[in-house]
Amino acid sequence: MTKQILPSILDITPDKFMSMLTTFETTGIKALHVDVMDSHYVPSLGLNDRLVAWLHDHTKFNLDLHLMVSDPEAVSKLVIEAGASSVTFHHNSIVDSFNLIETIQHTGIQAGVALNPGDSPELLTELLPRLDRVLVMTISPGRHSNGFLPEMKQKVTWLSQYRATHKAHFVIEVDGGITADTIGTMLKAGANEFVSGSYLTKVSDPKSNIAKLQERIADYVHD
Repeated sequence: MTKQILPSILDITPDKFMSMLTTFETTGIKALHVDVMDSHYVPSLGLNDRLVAWLHDHTKFNLDLHLMVSDPEAVSKLVIEAGASSVTFHHNSIVDSFNLIETIQHTGIQAGVALNPGDSPELLTELLPRLDRVLVMTISPGRHSNGFLPEMKQKVTWLSQYRATHKAHFVIEVDGGITADTIGTMLKAGANEFVSGSYLTKVSDPKSNIAKLQERIADYVHD
């Protein structure tokens, strides 16, 4: 499976937004990670469907939506209509995950489920054959103070082994604290997609850090 970097755009300040989009485009980024938060499921507020619609209409990026909300059924409809390429929700935010996965996929959009740091991947055993994506949170969602959790490697390893054994097609995505120092752990465990936020968006030279992540991926692929 293809391995790629997905910049999280949550913390980009308005004055840098357009220049960061240009940077992502010129460095070969194909997809953006868009966090939607409602201050109920997690303490913070995040981005909304209006921004998704603008990005869909004015850029060529695939839009990877991560819903940290208490009503993912309602919000998923909004972001799909706005132009999302994929929608991921948290398994414990809804009673009937099967139905929401099916509803999302029937629109032609990829469906994913996210696991919080305290969640076991075995919770998704019945869902995995249907999923396009599993998002493993490598920090606690909506809480910027927590650092990268290396223990999540075991979770990614379990998912990777399940995928190989059962010939499943889901992508393994990791989100939280991904830098040039931490990406290698998740590459070795079997992750395919790497969401990186402040490491790319809160630095003076984002191109340099994007290049470092791309080099780590290239080195791993060529080993």
